[in-house]
Amino acid sequence: MRNPLAAVVMAVAATAVLAACDLGGPDTPEYLNFDAAVVAADGVSEDLEMMHGPGLGLPGGPFPPLEGNRPDCPESNERFHCHPFQHEGLTYERTITYMDAAGEPLPEYDEENTESIRYQISVVGDLSREWWSATIDRQRDLTVRGLLDHEDGPDGMDVVVWRGTGSGSIQRSLHRDDGVERSYSMESSGQSNDVVVPYPRTEEGWPISGTIVRSISITRTTGDGATETMEREVTITFNGTQFVPVTVGDETFTMDLSFRKFGPRGMHGRPGGRGRRF
Repeated sequence: MRNPLAAVVMAVAATAVLAACDLGGPDTPEYLNFDAAVVAADGVSEDLEMMHGPGLGLPGGPFPPLEGNRPDCPESNERFHCHPFQHEGLTYERTITYMDAAGEPLPEYDEENTESIRYQISVVGDLSREWWSATIDRQRDLTVRGLLDHEDGPDGMDVVVWRGTGSGSIQRSLHRDDGVERSYSMESSGQSNDVVVPYPRTEEGWPISGTIVRSISITRTTGDGATETMEREVTITFNGTQFVPVTVGDETFTMDLSFRKFGPRGMHGRPGGRGRRF
């Protein structure tokens, strides 16, 4: 079973460059774009690992292996409700619906008739990284299409297309940076827009095209104890390579899809022009 797909976000271009001076303490708003990129990248890396199949019950990434080539998901009304399981402190729940070419649900997985699969996924728990920790509650509703008549991708490869929505609540989002800590609460919503991936996926089967967009409402406490809420939209655009742009407002960062564990790796540049590891 693969390790969780990692993403590393590194600032490689910022169209709005701030002065290379002290950015101030934890209340400095210039950090917000970067911190929003951190949170969005972690969620997107999880999304992409879920897309690493598809399989009968998303067996790749954090999901447990199938039992007897079937998911551990009892069926009810043509929907398969998988038993919750825990992975690295997070609790995962899944509901799976198999559909034919007409979009009608099937009573079971049938390789010859299953055109699309819908995954409704909940991820809840406490997340801890070297540089970031939070209590998360993420919900996804993702559908993969093209399992019967695969579209043609680059170099004649078969591809499938993922679409769907997501939402999340993040509490006590604590970001650490050179001894400075910034804490937020966040609410997010977003969409996966025609994310095209090779089928079947390989270790370096990077998404070919499509976007994942997150709208994030960030609430922080200022130095005088007041609270303020700001909005950020984060867009990750796939291009068939391991390096994909992450746009937040007027800044652009880069997400490296090659790492299999989301953690600190070569982050170069940030608001203020100083080096950063992420």
